[in-house]
Parts: sequence; C-alpha cells; structure tokens
Amino acid sequence: MAAPEKAISGVSTSIVAAFANSADGGNPAGVCILPRPIPDTYMQAIATGLGQPETAFLFADADRWIIRWFSPLKEVDLCGHATLAAAHVLWQSAAGLRGDTIAFRTNDGADITARRESDGMIWLEFAAIQGAHEAVPTPLAECVGAEWVAASRFGGRWLFECASAAAVRAARPDFGALVAMGVRSLIVTAPSDMPGYHIVSRNFAPIVGVDEDQATGTAHVCLASYWLPRFGGNLMCWQASRRGGAIAIRHLGNRVAVGGFATTITPFAGSPMMAGACS
Repeated sequence: MAAPEKAISGVSTSIVAAFANSADGGNPAGVCILPRPIPDTYMQAIATGLGQPETAFLFADADRWIIRWFSPLKEVDLCGHATLAAAHVLWQSAAGLRGDTIAFRTNDGADITARRESDGMIWLEFAAIQGAHEAVPTPLAECVGAEWVAASRFGGRWLFECASAAAVRAARPDFGALVAMGVRSLIVTAPSDMPGYHIVSRNFAPIVGVDEDQATGTAHVCLASYWLPRFGGNLMCWQASRRGGAIAIRHLGNRVAVGGFATTITPFAGSPMMAGACS
C-alpha cells in the first residue's frame, strides 16, 4: 500500500553525464546529496522518479561520504558511473570540497577513492575484481547474441571476448534469458578497431532495469583485470553504446583506477523533493 507523499527537506539533486565531455554522451546518472540517511523506500522512489540508469545517494560522515546506488527497479551493489557523477557534483556544488580527493564508503563497508586531475578528469579507485575462466552454461552461451572466443566470470557478471570489434557492435543478447538466469551483467568486448582506443565493449544489465548501459565503470574494473595482463600499461577504452563513453583504466597494485570526464545535464538544485514511499 502506498504511503502519502512526504517532503524530504534538504535533498539536493543533479543529473550528470558520466564518462563524457558533453551532455549528450556517456551515461546519465542522478545524484542526490542527503543531509542524513533516509529510508530505502524513499531512495527507491526518488530513483524511480528520476528515471536514470542509476542514482547515487550520499551523505557526509566525518571525513568521507557514505554512498548507495539505486536503479529505477532496485538497489545495486556497485555503480562506477554514478560514483564518478557524485564526485563531479561534490566538486561543482555548493557543498564544495577542498582538495582533489574524495573518500567514499559503500553500504557494505568497501572504500572507493575519487581523485581529480588538473584538467578535470576524475579517477575512481576500486578494489580489483578477479575473473575466473569457467565453463559457460549452455543457455548463457546461446543468449549472448554475438560470436565470441573466450569467457570469464566475475561473480554475477560474465565477460565474453568477441571475435572482433564489429561483433561487439552487432551483439544482440536475449534480455529475458539473462534475467531468468540471474546474470548481473553481460559484458562483450574485443580489441579496438578505432584509433586512440585499445578495446571496445558493451554492457547489458536487464536484471536491474538497464537493457544496455551506456558507459559503465564497474564493467571496466572487470575489463581491466581481463585486458591489462595482455596489453600492459594504461588502456583507453570505448564503450560502443548509443551514447558512447570514453573510459581509461589502469592497475594500482591490488586496486583498479577507472577514469573519465563528467558533464552536468541538470544543475545542482537545493529544493526539497517529494518521495512516495511504498510499504
């Protein structure tokens, strides 16, 4: 039963294109800066109302920011592009920060560091995610929708190396089958055929309501573990979605740095929001 709408004072919202230097590129994300924690049902209602692939919710806790992410359908365990958007908003907003480093703490206690370079590029540092070469279940192999040559599993995420960049662009996964199998996301990738980029990829996450993600930070944490041993050094990556996204990756010991630019779509607004909480 739906509870009456209730004003949540002090909630400030923005919409930001992450991994893009223009408002029509990259991956849009909502960013909500909270004065204090609010109920999960309110965060879900706000995320659903904003209608972005993911929305980051954050509030200050001593010298760091507690951060959580919600898609229009559910809370997600990790979202790189919305974290990059959140860092961009914190540096641009009236919440203004001194220095070029922001510490985030996730709901499950993991740490993410954001660092800003002089040209405005933002680097996010995540714990590395190691993949494992596993036998691909036949139903999954049949629903990738692309010619692939190798696969690795990263927890609930599956990464498929395709035969070519053209095969990545042509991929047509079976979204219903991915949801039925409980796949958190399906990443398809190949060496790039574009000057200036080492790899191309696409990412599909219908289980959280995002059939195709436009530019995905967490997918590139997986891509870093997969491709950096082969290429070495720093990689420039292109996510070949409709909007497209330019993402840099590099290893930092047992951590991975994912970098990109961000552009504000809807500026920081400090007016109260209305949220319908469901019980």
